[in-house]
Amino acid sequence: MTNKSQKQKAVATKDSSGGPSKGWAPLLGNLRQLIADSRQQVLRAVDVVQVQTYWHIGRHIVEFEQGGAQRAAYGRRLLPQLGQALSAEFGKGFDTTNLRHMRAFYQAFPIRDAVRRELSWTHYRLLLRVDSAEARQWYVQEAAAHNWSTRALERQIGSLYYDRLLLSQDKAAVTAEAQANIATLEQSPRAFVRDPVMLEFWACRKQAASGSPTGNGVDGQAAAVSDGTGQRLCLCGPAAAHQHRNA
Repeated sequence: MTNKSQKQKAVATKDSSGGPSKGWAPLLGNLRQLIADSRQQVLRAVDVVQVQTYWHIGRHIVEFEQGGAQRAAYGRRLLPQLGQALSAEFGKGFDTTNLRHMRAFYQAFPIRDAVRRELSWTHYRLLLRVDSAEARQWYVQEAAAHNWSTRALERQIGSLYYDRLLLSQDKAAVTAEAQANIATLEQSPRAFVRDPVMLEFWACRKQAASGSPTGNGVDGQAAAVSDGTGQRLCLCGPAAAHQHRNA
């Protein structure tokens, strides 16, 4: 066999084993980006539905509580009774504690159009810890504008970023320090999908842990998606419906 034939065979062997050649490497890069973008769109769609659902739950609770003396008589019993009924049917994500968070969410953000689609429910849970309405709104704008992960938002709130910026004479230095504090934080697709709050919303915690794509979803549907690391996770209810429609 000539040297030329040996080289051709070596190239063919490399291609057949899955190593990218110069010919199709650009295609591989495009496909990888397309798949990554599609996964992110699915995750974002799930996130938006979750936030909207919790906002509406909070609205219904507040409006019911404001419905007059007859409804006010339920008093402190209302949320525990609702939490017991809903968590039995839909999972721990709808227990009494979380219903209180949903009510507080609506009270803090009563205008639905002002709820930012870029932020997740975990973002809003963190924002509810901020007492000042002005500071809370500032964190909303900054988190959305700079695409802060929930870990980044938690760190900025914990370091009193807003307060320090407001009081400082050297705002550029405070901003640079705040950016450095979150520079090493990353939000991977796996961390996003395995967020326990989100999994509880879809009643999929047991299925996600086992890797099974079946189970009792919010509306009886289930679908498995990749978390970006090769693991298969379960989406249930509306998320599964979304996944089936786009399959």
